[in-house]
Amino acid sequence: MSQSRYAPIGMPAIRATAAVIPAQPVPRHANGSTWSSGDSRRDDARSEVRLTPELVVTQAVYRVFGADHPDRVRAVLDYHGLNSRPADRLAMLAARHGVSVRTMTGRIQHLRAELAGVELHPRIVADATRPSTPGEDHLSRVRIATTLHVPAPAAARPAAPTVPAVSPSHLAAGRAAIRLLATVGPLDIDTVFAAIGRCRRFRVRDPLTARDLVAALDCLGATRGNDLLWQAPSGAEAPSRYRSIARAAAGRDLTRQQMIDVLIAAGYTPSSASGRMSSSHPLFERTRHDSYRMIGSPAARSCHLTKRTAVA
Repeated sequence: MSQSRYAPIGMPAIRATAAVIPAQPVPRHANGSTWSSGDSRRDDARSEVRLTPELVVTQAVYRVFGADHPDRVRAVLDYHGLNSRPADRLAMLAARHGVSVRTMTGRIQHLRAELAGVELHPRIVADATRPSTPGEDHLSRVRIATTLHVPAPAAARPAAPTVPAVSPSHLAAGRAAIRLLATVGPLDIDTVFAAIGRCRRFRVRDPLTARDLVAALDCLGATRGNDLLWQAPSGAEAPSRYRSIARAAAGRDLTRQQMIDVLIAAGYTPSSASGRMSSSHPLFERTRHDSYRMIGSPAARSCHLTKRTAVA
């Protein structure tokens, strides 16, 4: 693997057969005696920080692209689900980072070429190839395994329904997302997350991340297809107000006043429509000054590419 002259703090070099990160030299006093912190167990734990497949890929990304290209580092980590978001469609990632799908593909293939022939410790291989468990980001684990040139893990087996550890406020956000999906049809997670983020009542409570929203959608029975678009569970119905908005606003560019009129016609009070709802209704997104459009419309989706590549 080519080595960059830059190495991020806390990211030691990947060694071909490393099982753990090498321990630092033991400090010694001037007289040559060994220094001890007084807690040997804590010292042993610090000296054996175990490598994981995720850490191996993270180290490789930093060493291949270096500190001169933080934008490439963020994009490639995001592709592997290692940048605080779940792994997403390649086209969505390219749009998020302002590059073409071809550029994104080239960077990923570059990383994989650098890792070709690297001998991994059997424990790391076993961790990367074990079957995914419920709640894990399976797409992220598949991409990590592919980058490390090991067999892809199997998907998690369907488990018996259990009570998930999802907070009530996150479940409320998931229910709001399902109402959106039932109204406008399948959407990608970024669009759903942005729409829920516009609802003021979700901003001031338990903070919501994209992973939290995915967990809530999974819990409530929403599904994600092969195109990674989320769909409402069977039997989910759109509220009557949402249906009225969809009939009046789908595919149209509206001014703020026109949007307020649509909200009033759907049953919202004039004070609510011209106040909180005019800026926070999840069905509408602002496209430019005094211009609004309902999410899920063809124009709103035009920036989301659907081209599939070998890397995706």
